[in-house]
Amino acid sequence: MPFPSRPRRRKSEPELASALVSTVVGNIGGSWRGREQRVFLVYAEIGGDFLRKHTRPDSLRDGTLFVRVSSSAIAHHLTLLRGEILQRMAPLLPPGMVTDIRTRVGPLG
Repeated sequence: MPFPSRPRRRKSEPELASALVSTVVGNIGGSWRGREQRVFLVYAEIGGDFLRKHTRPDSLRDGTLFVRVSSSAIAHHLTLLRGEILQRMAPLLPPGMVTDIRTRVGPLG
């Protein structure tokens, strides 16, 4: 016996896959993991090509975003840009979600 078909709900605009990542990850790993992924996406969005190529967000703990960097020179560069990065991230995230950025030198994987 065939199932009755339900009309599909349609949205006026399609959603980008990147906008759905934090929701999907949140469903899999809990709400904290989803928020962490949202921070990682915002960092990648505002970081530009240079930071995307030489850095990778690693973890978020107690408002501190830990970022893995490819060299100590990049770590120094990121330290100098920390204030600007935090300022650009602030309007895209809930207040107080990211209050500091720290770097770790190591392979980006």
